[in-house]
Amino acid sequence: MIVKNGAETLRQSLESVRGVVHQIVIADTGSTDNTCAIAREFGADIISVPWENDFAKARNAALGPLKTDWVFVLDADEELDADAKHKIPLLMQAADIGGYITPIRNYVNIRFSRGWDRTSVPNDGCHPRAKHAPAYFVHENCRFFRRDPKIYFTGRVHELVENQVTALGYKLTFASFFIHHFGQLAEDQKRDEKAVFYRDLLRLRVQDLPNDPLGWVQLGLQEYEVFKNPEEGLRCFGKALTLNSRINEAWLFTAMIYVDLGKNQEALTALECDRREGPVTALREQLKGDALLGLNRFMEARQAYRRAMKLSGVDDPLLESKIGYTEVKAGQKSTGLAKLRRAARSAPGVFAIHDRLMKACIMADRLPEAAEVAENLAKASANPKFFLRAASIHAQTQQWQKAANILAHGISLFPQSPELRAALTEVARSPHGNSQQTAQSPQVTSESQADVGVARGAAATSREESCR
Repeated sequence: MIVKNGAETLRQSLESVRGVVHQIVIADTGSTDNTCAIAREFGADIISVPWENDFAKARNAALGPLKTDWVFVLDADEELDADAKHKIPLLMQAADIGGYITPIRNYVNIRFSRGWDRTSVPNDGCHPRAKHAPAYFVHENCRFFRRDPKIYFTGRVHELVENQVTALGYKLTFASFFIHHFGQLAEDQKRDEKAVFYRDLLRLRVQDLPNDPLGWVQLGLQEYEVFKNPEEGLRCFGKALTLNSRINEAWLFTAMIYVDLGKNQEALTALECDRREGPVTALREQLKGDALLGLNRFMEARQAYRRAMKLSGVDDPLLESKIGYTEVKAGQKSTGLAKLRRAARSAPGVFAIHDRLMKACIMADRLPEAAEVAENLAKASANPKFFLRAASIHAQTQQWQKAANILAHGISLFPQSPELRAALTEVARSPHGNSQQTAQSPQVTSESQADVGVARGAAATSREESCR
């Protein structure tokens, strides 16, 4: 292990390997808490390693004092699954195996998430520490390998030993156990700090190894996914593909950005270049559906979404809502709305699903239902525009009092919003407006040009608006 100020989780981590490992070596990179005291309770050998912005260097330092035949790698915010102790002894008996690619469950706070090129799956609740996490996604790398001086880590960040294992003529295969990772469940501030830290290291990595396409892919995904910088993401993925046009992940992530930017034909072209099989196919088909939907090729999009659902192997309300939405767009209003309603019942807290249902109701001329969904979205949101949208639909159905009420509620939450105030003013001035309601509401001004006329138009605009 390499650890710095990991006292909060280190005890649980080391407890998970009790009775499994014969030696514990911890490279401490400058802890100021009681990390080292906890490690000593477990009989760990502790070495002090200066932090030089290089994970591989620190991990290789930790390999030095080891005397065992095999090495197991764990981080302080991870735990070995309880069943592993029955499986690991058998794995060490394979003479031709040099290392095991280990699945790592990354628990996340939201049901629909993604890590690298993997989509999340519902949490089975098998670990009590993550029982409240709605989902996890899996990634793999070699965490269990033979101890050999020629097997060492490379890479300043996202460090690996796989290349060294295979260079020695050993085979790599998949482990029959897995690791639990809880780092994504940390509070927002810690995750934000870690994101900046990793971006800085990835920038150093591409400076060190400018001709390594994987480093550019990793940096591009960090820029796009974490820091919401699609242009920089595209630049990094383009650099990776210039170095090696067969980097499948770069094509996939390029397509993802193109879909976000509305460049749907370019997205389809990029997706054709990713020819991998396995878990990634479900995500690729979903992205294909998003691009086809953006091109108004509704039935093709529906087919892609259905393939993604089948490949994922689970009943996914997010995908079901996309299928339903494409059906409504294609004129199959009854079946599409049924799917959207079912998806909304299955995932009451997922905004995108309910937003699709609202838009589909508008397209199907079911404005009272659309208004109800929009109002629920507004009350659950932290954005004035959702209150304007809900008011606009109420206005379409001549429900002026409801429009005034939802605007007043929005103003109570966002008192500085000129759009909400101007919209409430127009509702009060309409022939059917309620002047008494206006008198009881916060004082409004007519300085802003935004009004419910604009909001009314939003309802009509939503008929044509696509939604990922």
